[in-house]
Amino acid sequence: MSPDTLSLAGKTALVTGSGRETGIGAGIARALARNGVAAAIHYVSKDSKARAENVAADISKEFGTKATVVQGGVESYDTAKDMVEQILKELGVDHIDILVNVFGVIYMTQAVVGVGRMPEGGRIVNVGSIASKVLVPPPIYSTTKAAMDALTTLWAGELGKSRGITVNTLAPGPVPTDMSTAYLVAPDGSPTDLQRSMYAQTRAADRLGSVEDVADATLLLVSDKSRWITAQYISVSGGITGTT
Repeated sequence: MSPDTLSLAGKTALVTGSGRETGIGAGIARALARNGVAAAIHYVSKDSKARAENVAADISKEFGTKATVVQGGVESYDTAKDMVEQILKELGVDHIDILVNVFGVIYMTQAVVGVGRMPEGGRIVNVGSIASKVLVPPPIYSTTKAAMDALTTLWAGELGKSRGITVNTLAPGPVPTDMSTAYLVAPDGSPTDLQRSMYAQTRAADRLGSVEDVADATLLLVSDKSRWITAQYISVSGGITGTT
């Protein structure tokens, strides 16, 4: 009998918003590739093309897996469909097994399940935020993440019973990245009030979260071991619950 493993060899994945080397999306793509996944690195702005290509090149060099890049907005189904068709061609596959949504949850899910022919046992992970529960500023961000939580629950029921696909929300706590640093670190380099508040509520260790913390949690949710985990909001925050 072969040993238990989280190996994802032979799987294909699309990770939206993964074109920044230090970002959560790129960290997730690297973790998947480290476990055998052929990954599509997605970026939105043409200004990010070089960075996305660097992410893909580094993944292929370090892990020996296929990696491609795809560019496009996530605000329309047609664009999402075109991106999925490009990924299938570039990776030389006929379906996508794993979708990790940092951006563009609605249209990317529709495109990957439909055009991408996500098979039974497929995994969709929506990267949310604890902001949907603890309700920290900015308000629009917290509100959109709360809406994503609702979509996760609804899609889990729809796609689970009809297609055998699981859908979960992975909700990071504060993780310093290009996009979040402005909220966590003041111009003089000191912690902001938000960082102090979040840090005080972290229970697991005396530190903020890291990209690797989120990426490793993703591995569990996309593996075969997670077959009975769906419609869940899973906080990856070191235990921040919004109450002390």
